[in-house]
Amino acid sequence: MRAARDMSIRLKLIAIITLTSMVALLLACAAFVAYEMVIYPAAVTEQLSIVAQIIAGNSTAPLAFDDRKSVNETLATLRAEPSIVSACVYTSDGRPFAVYLQGESRRDLPRVPESAGARLEAGHLLLFRPIVFDGERIGTVYLKRDLKDMYARLERYAWIVLAVLLASSLAALVLSSRVQRVISEPVRNLADVAMRVSAVRDYSLRVSKRSNDELGVLADRFNEMLAQIQIRSRDLNEAQTALQRHVVELRTEILERQSIQEELLTAKQAAEESSRSKSTFLANMSHELRTPLNAIIGYSEMLQEDAGTQGWRDSIPDLERIRAAGKHLLALINDVLDLSKIEAGKIELIIEDVPVADILNDAVSTAGPLARQNGNQLLVGSQAGLDNVRVDPLKFRQCLYNLLSNACKFTRNGTVTLEAAKAEQDGKTWTEWRVTDTGIGIPPDQMHKLFRPFSQVDASTTRKYGGTGLGLAISQRFCQLMGGAITVTSEPGKGSTFTIRLPRHGDGGLAMEHSPLARIVSGAPATQEPQTNRVLVSEETIHLVA
Repeated sequence: MRAARDMSIRLKLIAIITLTSMVALLLACAAFVAYEMVIYPAAVTEQLSIVAQIIAGNSTAPLAFDDRKSVNETLATLRAEPSIVSACVYTSDGRPFAVYLQGESRRDLPRVPESAGARLEAGHLLLFRPIVFDGERIGTVYLKRDLKDMYARLERYAWIVLAVLLASSLAALVLSSRVQRVISEPVRNLADVAMRVSAVRDYSLRVSKRSNDELGVLADRFNEMLAQIQIRSRDLNEAQTALQRHVVELRTEILERQSIQEELLTAKQAAEESSRSKSTFLANMSHELRTPLNAIIGYSEMLQEDAGTQGWRDSIPDLERIRAAGKHLLALINDVLDLSKIEAGKIELIIEDVPVADILNDAVSTAGPLARQNGNQLLVGSQAGLDNVRVDPLKFRQCLYNLLSNACKFTRNGTVTLEAAKAEQDGKTWTEWRVTDTGIGIPPDQMHKLFRPFSQVDASTTRKYGGTGLGLAISQRFCQLMGGAITVTSEPGKGSTFTIRLPRHGDGGLAMEHSPLARIVSGAPATQEPQTNRVLVSEETIHLVA
């Protein structure tokens, strides 16, 4: 097969044409011989059946009257057919009545006649035909014919077929050796031009077109390809010349850009210093603003108590509004202060072991009133075997409060769920805190705004629900400082799930200790029992707050 693949296209075409012609002729001859092998035995059988019918007709009366001499005379007429080697007329009980033999002995005759029909046996055709008189079988005619003439005829056909096959193959070989040039010469010409182009890189060479068939189309496409390569080669040379010219210009430009980069670096350092100064200023100003606000809140609470004692009921709603507005403003200032401290690198984390039950109880007590305001149910639960977490308690509670506050705010007459569970990922053990709500959800194209400072999903959200957009940003920063992160999944109209993932025990220690934005202060493990006035959240329990 490999030798055939490596032959030239000229030899392949000659071989294909010759082989195809031989196969077609061989199939035709085989069909003719097969036809003769089927037709000739049928004709011989028909001929022998006619002879048997004549013998049966001439033997009916002699057999009925037991005239053996007449039957023998009838069989003797078979000497005119040298191919019939034996014949016999049997009585109704199967005994030979008259026999004709030519080149065979009596022992070769069948002992008993068979049923009517013909069959081939050892190069002979055997035929049995019943003799009937008045509707009753009175005997059987047996004839045996030699088929040597048929085999001789088939042998002659075979020699004729062989001679025709050889002559046709020779003619096909001679004819194909001349016809193949129509295909092989254009292909060889194409290969020669391709070899010259590859050797000398001369793309001005072209293939001569000799016909308008597929080979002519191939020649046109090859010439078009060479023309395109020639144009591109010229353009490439021009581009290379231009590139060399630009190299000098680029070197000068690089030197200028290096100078500009140094200036930009200086400006960047100045901007960073300005940003740090801004963060420090905001932190100081936020701290200064909290003192008078705390006084306003305190005095409003005192006035509210005095109004209740003195019976000034009309003043209580106004004082309540003053106190609520002050607390809201204080919360905003606290958020700005926290964000400023984070950006200024002045945040301090106090890491200690905190019981999960304490955190969940705090969530029930702080988020319960928020849930009731919008008619929501608050579900809180934890996984079995989850005892302590190593976090900054204040910062972590603030993160949970921000998530629960958002869930309660954007959900009405629904369900808000807080779950704590263990998780394994990347060979580490984590604690996951999932806050799930059935609220308005978040559109996919707005997800990127969630953790940006001073950013909400859209303006209508701010008008309808309020807020500054700092809660999620601060919570994300706190979780990152504690070695974790916050992720979110949401579907508009069906709710959202915010997940806080933090390392368990010492798994996240290295991440926190190397944080450039926080100073870590390790606290003592929490060993105190929860306060007696709290309802403990034990493992695998759920609290429902109406």
